[in-house]
Amino acid sequence: MQPFLRVDVLIAGAGPAGTACALALAKSGLSVVIIDKKVFPRDKICGDALGGRVKSVLRKIDPALEVALKDFEQKSISKGWKLVAPNGKQVEVLFTTSGYISRRLDFDCFLYQQVQKEKSIQCIEGCGIKQIQIGNDNVLITLDDERSIQAEVIIGCDGAHSIVQKSTVARKVDEAFYSGAVRAYYRNIEGIQPNIIEIHLAKDFLPGYFWIFPIQDGVSNVGFGMLTKDISQRKVNLKEALTTIIQNSPLLASRFKNAEAITKPEGFGLPLGGRKLQLSGDRFILCGDAASLIDPLNGEGIGNAMLSGYLAAQSIVKAFENQDFSASQLNSYDRAINEKLIPELRQKLRFQKLLNRPWLINGLVSLGASNGWIRRYIGKKL
Repeated sequence: MQPFLRVDVLIAGAGPAGTACALALAKSGLSVVIIDKKVFPRDKICGDALGGRVKSVLRKIDPALEVALKDFEQKSISKGWKLVAPNGKQVEVLFTTSGYISRRLDFDCFLYQQVQKEKSIQCIEGCGIKQIQIGNDNVLITLDDERSIQAEVIIGCDGAHSIVQKSTVARKVDEAFYSGAVRAYYRNIEGIQPNIIEIHLAKDFLPGYFWIFPIQDGVSNVGFGMLTKDISQRKVNLKEALTTIIQNSPLLASRFKNAEAITKPEGFGLPLGGRKLQLSGDRFILCGDAASLIDPLNGEGIGNAMLSGYLAAQSIVKAFENQDFSASQLNSYDRAINEKLIPELRQKLRFQKLLNRPWLINGLVSLGASNGWIRRYIGKKL
């Protein structure tokens, strides 16, 4: 059976990594198709934090995209963190570059709409990938509806449970580099500071952390995350832990007294960055969560995902210029990730391991409250 579609590049997944890659390829002259198993607008369980890197990647792709993000209304500005230590001491740190908080339901749809404006990109929604066959001459993708697509190269931007990753490098989950988290939306939490996101480090649940990220209209994203290794060893139920932290914290219990939970807690996994992995090979590249690029300290992965999509596009363009889609050619992507992201993530991983020491956290927060240098140091690490 002949493929119903032949393209240069197939992008699996239309989240931040996939849409950034597609947008970066929009004016390359290459034919591109982007596929997502869901229909937009669709939700993605997440903390909803957009770091400053999101703006910089959009600016690199096209300054008009950064302007479009500025005009995008379904977001709130995030100017800094409030870090609450196990002993209740607090320190507030302003970001060097402000970010945003936006529901993934809204933000991912915003990015997808930018892709839909590009005539060179074909979009397929509501249909997943069933099988991937990588041959010497092309990649053949079979969709869930049995249609097939032929491409020169495939970009795996299809999340933590990536079928592209399973069909290529087939990595097993390493619990030391994986976190679990739960998220719920609450309305009318008392004491919310506009434009400030909160991180609470509860003594009984270190090195995990509890967060409150204010969105809009009195609604906040509330969640708790912990390293999978610790979840397994200590048999932690994340949904129960979320409730326990709220009820047992003198600070939080009073603030949530009249709050309304507008969704139930939902869980998600976070493949963490900080080590060198195989991210490409013959005719394939992995990006975003499929490449394990989530910040191991604060759990933010959207900016890293978008940067990886942008870097993948650069490598793809070079591969087409050379008409070479081999592992050695596409390894330029791995080198770019290892240079621009891995050192930062490795440093965050080292810092994350310190979060299991309440006395150290208490000391840093107390010092940060009175010392500008320590405050800036904490801000950079987070």
